Amino acid sequence: MDETTLAASDIGRLEKLHGDVLELCLRLEAAAGEPDIGGELRDLAEAIPQTLKSVQELEERLLFPDFDRHAGSCFAAMAIERLKAEHRCDRLAAEELSLTLKAVAEDRCGLMPETVSRMIIGFQEALRRHVFLEKMMLEALISAKSGDRDVFS
Repeated sequence: MDETTLAASDIGRLEKLHGDVLELCLRLEAAAGEPDIGGELRDLAEAIPQTLKSVQELEERLLFPDFDRHAGSCFAAMAIERLKAEHRCDRLAAEELSLTLKAVAEDRCGLMPETVSRMIIGFQEALRRHVFLEKMMLEALISAKSGDRDVFS
């Protein structure tokens, strides 16, 4: 097996990382309702960039290349480039939100609480959609491999 092919252990790790992202989304959703919980905001601010980095690195290193190899369509390459661009946007949004949450936790943020809540909600909703799409890619890839066919055939 080449180094850019998903192994069973990689699939398990990816599923765990997707679970971590969804758990982070639940925590963000709770924080959006109470943006004055300082300790939790500091913890979230630290968790956001690292959680995203872990899952995105694995997706880009293994899931995307393996999906592209088994896609049977140029559509896959275009979709993957779009997902990589979304990853870059997610990383920038994660850094911005992380800095904002640290500022709120340290009582040095000039933003209205409603603005911070909207930032949190928008970010976690984007992450949920992203995880859903990548889980669909993973399931399509596993199904195609088990049927010895291309994803788009």
